[in-house]
Amino acid sequence: MPLHAAARCLLLALVILVCHSVHAAAPAEWAVTVNFPAPAQETEQRIRTDRGDEVALRRFVEVSGERFILTRITYPVTPLAVHRGALFKHTIETLMNSRSGEIREDNQFELGTYAGHRLLIEQRRERSLREVRLLLVGGALYFASAEWPAAAGQSARVKEFWSSLAVAPAYADARVMDDRSRWRELAQGNFQLRYDSSRWFRDPATVEENLIVLLRVDELAEAEFMAGPQVQAATMEELVLATAKESAERVTMRRRGKKLQGSTTVEELRFSVRVDGVTYENHGYFYNGPEGSVQVRAWSPEKNFAEVEGDIAELLDGLSIAKARMGLVAR
Repeated sequence: MPLHAAARCLLLALVILVCHSVHAAAPAEWAVTVNFPAPAQETEQRIRTDRGDEVALRRFVEVSGERFILTRITYPVTPLAVHRGALFKHTIETLMNSRSGEIREDNQFELGTYAGHRLLIEQRRERSLREVRLLLVGGALYFASAEWPAAAGQSARVKEFWSSLAVAPAYADARVMDDRSRWRELAQGNFQLRYDSSRWFRDPATVEENLIVLLRVDELAEAEFMAGPQVQAATMEELVLATAKESAERVTMRRRGKKLQGSTTVEELRFSVRVDGVTYENHGYFYNGPEGSVQVRAWSPEKNFAEVEGDIAELLDGLSIAKARMGLVAR
């Protein structure tokens, strides 16, 4: 190939590269991706609630009077598809209250197997139009926004931004991801507890070392996940009941037994505790051995126990124990 022809090919390639230069915002844990027209800036905002922190990670770019945003919001209680409508409604109300505007278009849209919500908002003060799209994917809310001068119309940058909006392949099946996203895991030393984060949330007020308290969303039950070194006791029942009797008016054993968790046998106890005139039904798994000691126990007022008994059993079954080995000890 002649040198001048090769130079023209190289120049053409560079022009194509510049014209199509995009910057993807796709951290590994993000389920929704989009191409920005320039490198995105990042911010993180934490909003404290009585259930824990809501965390908003925001990526944004401003180019030639146009603003592009993709925000991922996670919650202490995982929202599922059944909660999507209420979550979108709340988000839209918050958006419109924080910045006045007139909604020109309000409709649904689909992205792969996911149903989303789309708005076109006229921002009269700024003389701009803003398109917003909301998606709930993998238990996180994704908020995408593009804003441009109303007089200018949508540029190629805006069109490319929206055409590039996609769900990451690993999250392609909405039904599978909705079920998978509810499960979270807590770890203490050699002990792990898998729980349904759409029904239980970690109590942010509990700060004791080696103790995690879980509260049920409907306030009908509580649970604790306590781990530590191996203790000197004949059985965990002896230790658990002795502790309960310190503050209870009465402790009554309902059932005792053994349960196989993986390859490890744990003690299973069902007992009632009466405190301040109220009887609480307790159900727990307990273990003490070379891996350390662990208690996973949940309780509910006697009148509510039948309603939450199944969820409590599911929570207890989420306990797993890693066999003790050199260099792995309970802390």
